[in-house]
Amino acid sequence: MATQTIAPEAVGVNLKVGHAADAAENPEWLNQFYAKGWTVVPEAVSREKALAYADRGYDWLESWNLGFDRNDRATYKTEKLPWYARSGLYARYGVGHEQFVWDIRSEPGVIGPFEKIWGTNKLLVSFDGVNLSIPEKERPKTHPMFAPWSHVDQSPLRRYFDCVQGIVNLLPNGPQDGGLMVLEGSSQYYNELWDKFEHKKPAEGWHEWAQQNVDEEMCQWLETKGCKWVKVCAQPGDLLLWDSRCIHYGAAPSSTNNRFAAYVCYKPADMVPDDIKKWRSELWAKKEGTTHDPAAPRHKPRLPPDDHASYAEAVRRPLQDPVLTDRAKQLAGLVAY
Repeated sequence: MATQTIAPEAVGVNLKVGHAADAAENPEWLNQFYAKGWTVVPEAVSREKALAYADRGYDWLESWNLGFDRNDRATYKTEKLPWYARSGLYARYGVGHEQFVWDIRSEPGVIGPFEKIWGTNKLLVSFDGVNLSIPEKERPKTHPMFAPWSHVDQSPLRRYFDCVQGIVNLLPNGPQDGGLMVLEGSSQYYNELWDKFEHKKPAEGWHEWAQQNVDEEMCQWLETKGCKWVKVCAQPGDLLLWDSRCIHYGAAPSSTNNRFAAYVCYKPADMVPDDIKKWRSELWAKKEGTTHDPAAPRHKPRLPPDDHASYAEAVRRPLQDPVLTDRAKQLAGLVAY
């Protein structure tokens, strides 16, 4: 994977990714990204600012008035938190448009690595959410939330480099603190994987949206190729990046430490179809969210399931109207390049 070129006809832009001749001039994190399918950009945001963003995450959890108190571990219970998916994935409530989330997206040290990879500063950003994982004492380690949920965030129909995903880490994140698990090297075998396991393809064919589950048999086959599972550890302010073809999942914390992070994904504006740009503008107006890929997003509604305690509060909760910098307006697609 030392050399890889994006097919211009596939993505609509002429960009080279991971050119071998540039390896000596690349920062270490970028060469690791090309070689392994994932990397960590250290101190993309200062530790001080990252911890301040984490405090704003706590503010958001407490603002629901469901009983959660960051200083009282007795309140670390599901019923005292807004509805979330898995261990702490928040994508509803318009959380992707909270001021602190937009402030994170607007950090130059977060945007810069994406500019470096894509070779352009004309980017659009996803309206993705956050991970605010609060370890809950009553959950046994046999609970399904601790099980792996291996997947790729790219359709099997897209057989080329297509997307770079990111996580801005906000709290110290060690081996047992939950977070990103990657099957290192798996992006190199992406096409071979789907060819090998074509018999697992549904009758209607592989779907087009940017996610596909990968079962244990498929992971074991990749391990025979030399791929290995790695728990990515990080400090506050580190930026985690991975190729969307890299098999991964988010592990739930098995320690008593909280895990706070923001999901970020930027793509060249030229890769985003005009109809998607128009739809993104509509979502912005309603302050609703999307999945990770700015060019192929799926909708994340504002309201949670209506049987959850926070549903009524979410209905009443006013939509956020963040104040964006000029750069953030470009990234949102509100101002044309």
